[in-house]
Amino acid sequence: MPSQKFSRKYLTRHKKSGQLWRRAARITPGGVESNVRYFKPHPFLADYGDGGYIYDVDGNKILDLMMGFGALLLGHNNRDIALEVIKQLESGSMLGVTSELFIDYIQAVRKAVPSMKKVRLCNSGTEATMHAIRTARAYTGREKIAKAEGAYHGAHDYVLQSLDMDSRTASRMNGYRPIPYGRGIPKAVSDMVVIFPYNDIEATAAVLEENEDEVGTLIIEPVLCGPGVIAPKANYLKRLRQLTRKKGIVLIFDEVLTGFRLAYGGAQEYYDIRPDMTTFGKIAGGGFQLAGFGGEAQIMNVLEPGRGWKYATFHAGTYNGHPISVAAGLKGLQILGEHPEYYDHVNGLGRQLYSGLQDLADDRRIPAWVEYVGSIGNVYFTTKDEIRNFRDTLSANTRRWWNWFIHCLGNNVLFGIPNTGERAFICTEHTEEDVEWALEVADNAFAAIAKEARRHKEKVPTVQLQAVSEQAAAYGDAPTPPSV
Repeated sequence: MPSQKFSRKYLTRHKKSGQLWRRAARITPGGVESNVRYFKPHPFLADYGDGGYIYDVDGNKILDLMMGFGALLLGHNNRDIALEVIKQLESGSMLGVTSELFIDYIQAVRKAVPSMKKVRLCNSGTEATMHAIRTARAYTGREKIAKAEGAYHGAHDYVLQSLDMDSRTASRMNGYRPIPYGRGIPKAVSDMVVIFPYNDIEATAAVLEENEDEVGTLIIEPVLCGPGVIAPKANYLKRLRQLTRKKGIVLIFDEVLTGFRLAYGGAQEYYDIRPDMTTFGKIAGGGFQLAGFGGEAQIMNVLEPGRGWKYATFHAGTYNGHPISVAAGLKGLQILGEHPEYYDHVNGLGRQLYSGLQDLADDRRIPAWVEYVGSIGNVYFTTKDEIRNFRDTLSANTRRWWNWFIHCLGNNVLFGIPNTGERAFICTEHTEEDVEWALEVADNAFAAIAKEARRHKEKVPTVQLQAVSEQAAAYGDAPTPPSV
């Protein structure tokens, strides 16, 4: 929890939010719709969003660098999308049968991401990864799956494994093993999951070799975003592609977060790698609930209806392909496809913001590492000179992060949510002036942290860290960042 000193201004500016949250906490666990939305001293409640800003019930205008957990690349309340939604409402909000709109949407997805020869839709990233894993299992006939330590792939039991741990647990571990994230997850499920370290191809290969006859599916976030933001290094993704192809393992890129953001074709376009399957969500719905999964035709064909219960691979959902979400998502994809300059804009602002944060932390002699790819970034308060994997993030000073976050939010800049494993996002509606203001607020927070450290006579070593951007030329894993 942030110190009282750092949260004082936040509490002063969010009194009505505090009252409403306490009311909500009496009727729902934590007073929130999702565990990750809760933070101390209490979350703020939104009134409405517009462009790159969110307005709360206390009348605060907050620069939003969370942007719906990354879903709102085109900003809050995009007018073109809203008009498509209104138009579709006039034709029915729920049809329950397939419409031409559904076909048009899937064709737009395939145009953006050519590796998906066939596609199915669902309603959330959790559903997308769950169904994709089942489909891959059916295709390979092998039951175990492999996932990277620290990776987040939604909230179903098979992927809530080794999502988080403390540094003491990590130091005691010999190698890598699945650790359920919280209670309620059967051990039998954990036994079906194999854990490997991101950005270490030799160790990844050793893990797969040890489980060669049982693992048929490997799911990975191309950019590891479960613990914040960690970019692939030393051609890790390309070497992983070679390794999985050699072993006959279905490679699933979880692009729920990176899809349509790093590039129109997602991380696989950005890094020039073709997975066997892809999951997508967030930006795909234009601000509405929409997700999906797709891949090579021979893999997706295991979902063909009419095989009978014994041979079927099941996928269904009442709200799959919901007309409102599909109308919004289709318009969003059309806008992005017609405006490639939007990617230059958001990636350029990303460089401005995240490299600026690194410079400010260095100037204030605050040990920190700012990692970013394109328009996604995160600040780690750590003395490490590089963040390469999940365990590197365990050294981060979480209390310092919370203090910095709540200080910024008290001054109306929202850098994600107060969790060192979360991240900030740029949208197309943000401007250079917005970023400069965010940097000014962030610098004041860094200064307050430095002052607090001096007051407690903490040793604050001087660090000369170079902000990690797209990790491009140094590791050969990404193209040269676009000019702005």
